[in-house]
Amino acid sequence: MDIDLTLASPSVPVGDDVTLWRYLDFPKFLDLLASKALKMPRASSMEDPFEGVMGDGAMSATLEVQSANRAPSYWRHAFINKLQRESLWWRDRTYVSCWNAFPSENAGLWRIYGDEKGVAIRTTWGSLRRSFAGTADCVTDVFYGPVSYRSAETDFEIPPTYTDQYFVKRQEFSHEKEFRLMAHDESREHDYRDTSLEGLPAFATLPCDLNVLIEEIVISPRLGGWVQKTVEDVSRRYGGTWPVTRSNLYRPPPREIHRF
Repeated sequence: MDIDLTLASPSVPVGDDVTLWRYLDFPKFLDLLASKALKMPRASSMEDPFEGVMGDGAMSATLEVQSANRAPSYWRHAFINKLQRESLWWRDRTYVSCWNAFPSENAGLWRIYGDEKGVAIRTTWGSLRRSFAGTADCVTDVFYGPVSYRSAETDFEIPPTYTDQYFVKRQEFSHEKEFRLMAHDESREHDYRDTSLEGLPAFATLPCDLNVLIEEIVISPRLGGWVQKTVEDVSRRYGGTWPVTRSNLYRPPPREIHRF
């Protein structure tokens, strides 16, 4: 299946020069090198159990709209539960690739995702976009864009579609400043009565040219300097031409300053 990229929120343009980071442990980095593909896990396997689900505020707003339309209480109850069931159904059939939109590396994200066993990919949206090559497995339409962080209780904006729900997260996750790729598995019949996960892939796979995708590999600041040579050697064995550097985040200041 050819990959068709669509901006999730046309009112929020994304420039090719937006810097993106992906923090990952070394086994996942090796898997990326070997497969030459981005693997997007199911939304239901991600840490946040509210991925793709409306918050209380949006649910309240939805019920108020139905009430204003004079829908009886039993119908409103059935309607909101229908939306909830369908949101949870799509969580098992939606795939997400998470990146972080910071101009430079982030100490907190090193702690969470990389720390003493990780590397970070530095790229730009333009390089990521141009890197896609070949055809995907179970997805075709891939949406992209920054994530908006809001209060689940006080945000009364109703997401227009199930797709839009994946570009809104609770404000407690705002430290991530996430930029994501998201796609639904549309290779199967949409039957909300079928809740079986049998045959559903755990990942959607997007083949890519790694030399276009990766602008730099940065090694965790908590790893020894000798790791840089190892990562360089492994990268070259898989045909990688990108530079490999070690983060100097915790390099101590000079004991003497030679400036005039």
